[in-house]
Amino acid sequence: MGELRTYRDKRDPARTPEPFGEVGGTDTDAGGRFVIQEHHARRLHYDVRLERGGVLVCWAVPKGLPDAPGTPRLAVHTEDHPLEYLDFHGEIPAGEYGGGSMTIWDSGTYETEKWTDDEVAVGLRGERTDGRFVFFRPKRGTEEKDWLVTRKAEAQARPPRNVQAPRVSVGGRALKLSNLDKELYPGATGGQGLKNAVIDYYARVADTLLPHLAGRPLTLRRFPDGIEGESFYEKNAGRNAPDWLRTVVVPTPGSSRGSESARFVVVEELATLVYLANLAVLELHVPQWRVDAQDVPQPPDELVFDLDPGPGTGLLECARVACRVRDRLAADGLAPVVKTSGSKGMQMTAPVVVTDPGRTSEYARAIAQELARETPDDVTAVMAKDRRGGRVFIDWSQNNTSKTTVAPYSLRARAAHGAPTVSTPLTWDEVEAADDAAALVFSPAAVLDRIAEHGDLYAGALAEGAGLPG
Repeated sequence: MGELRTYRDKRDPARTPEPFGEVGGTDTDAGGRFVIQEHHARRLHYDVRLERGGVLVCWAVPKGLPDAPGTPRLAVHTEDHPLEYLDFHGEIPAGEYGGGSMTIWDSGTYETEKWTDDEVAVGLRGERTDGRFVFFRPKRGTEEKDWLVTRKAEAQARPPRNVQAPRVSVGGRALKLSNLDKELYPGATGGQGLKNAVIDYYARVADTLLPHLAGRPLTLRRFPDGIEGESFYEKNAGRNAPDWLRTVVVPTPGSSRGSESARFVVVEELATLVYLANLAVLELHVPQWRVDAQDVPQPPDELVFDLDPGPGTGLLECARVACRVRDRLAADGLAPVVKTSGSKGMQMTAPVVVTDPGRTSEYARAIAQELARETPDDVTAVMAKDRRGGRVFIDWSQNNTSKTTVAPYSLRARAAHGAPTVSTPLTWDEVEAADDAAALVFSPAAVLDRIAEHGDLYAGALAEGAGLPG
């Protein structure tokens, strides 16, 4: 039977979001559930937790579980955790025990082969992890908590455990898909909310989407439990990202986690999109700059405006403001394109050429303030929430090298009319004639139909950029 006294003594429920559950049932000794959490604390490590005796028995593994049989790795035996930790991910405040970001790296079930006070042998069957591992306490010369973990060779090939975890080849890359029938958009009809539908959409939209992602380090928004569960933004690709995945290390000044840099994913091929969708990455957020072939960050090549409707306004009011912003930019020789955010508002992008990274922000702010002065009852350039009532906020602050905007054609964590919503490019004729907000909300199927009919309506963002005046 497990105990949680040590766990609770180390934590203050008023200061940390971690669960404080009770010891559960004891019928899990032959196996049960497991979770592996990627924990960015003082040092990156991976917490392996096995359900047993009504709690989670835990090890902190600095280098992660071994990929193949061989030299054992350090596995620090830590205090038992409550079963609710199987689903926990979030930010543990700095200064608290274990302070830092924690995300679910993998989860699944396990079978017990041996369990004694000094040795635990299990078979882990998860989305990423599939193998036999032995945690054991060395005979002498180490701290009691310092165990080791090694991977055992498989005795024989096993038949597939789950028809929902096929191995596929995508663009010559071998991928293992998992939990394809998992509901990511509860309430969506006709199977449109299942993970396999998400993967299918990103695979079909890839040819149109990829040029907008090329060279841009992505911030990923993952929804392991679907849009009604908790989500988290992920910048680091993770230690166990496939070798073929393009990643780039870039500075992250002002990071809320105090990190000086992060290893971002750069999506430039179909296999990467499918890999991310299989991890329940629904939203793709891009900066307004790219890295070159040597992974060096370049100056911004896009000017963006995020039109955010305040209380009492909506998409139709955003459409009117979008036309005004377009006309003002056109007067300066810029050619913006426009899309729905897939959420509440609209977004605009114009290709530009600048040498000073701060120039786009200065210019966008001046435009927003100019329009706000012209019609202060309809437009605000001030971020304060209490200034937005009945107005559209022209968010110029997105023009910052540390910020991102949702990519065109990205899914959003919203559902409408029985389907997920998509950040969807529009024609200016559609924006000018808009008189029905519902008609500006598009499903993945509708977006694919629009691409077949119109091609890439956001292609203007990829055109040769223009200089900014002044």
